[in-house]
Amino acid sequence: MRSMPALRPSALLVLVLLMAVATAAAQAASQVTKLRTPKVTLFDCATGAKKTDVAQKDFQGPWPVTGQPTADGLLPVKVKDETACVRVYAVETDKVITTSSDCNAVVAANQPKSAATRGVGEDCKKK
Repeated sequence: MRSMPALRPSALLVLVLLMAVATAAAQAASQVTKLRTPKVTLFDCATGAKKTDVAQKDFQGPWPVTGQPTADGLLPVKVKDETACVRVYAVETDKVITTSSDCNAVVAANQPKSAATRGVGEDCKKK
């Protein structure tokens, strides 16, 4: 039969491992801290359909990020107990979030490319 002092090192090891897992989970969580544009559109994550717009003055954050960005550049977030998606480039987060190029976005339709936009749209070319 084992004595109590022999169980202490294994219990300590389990406690350290549990703390490491909890710390890693906390570090992985991210949240939207600010809206980059005067108005940000919220989309339905399942269909991509527009739900509503949120103005900067109405932003009551932070919004917790609930998943990874989609291939369409939508980031799932929790807004007032409801899940919605926002464009990754339209919000600021407390951690860096990367996504693929948004090939269908129209940002400035009438302006020609300039030297300052080198590489823009390169991911969208057919290969």
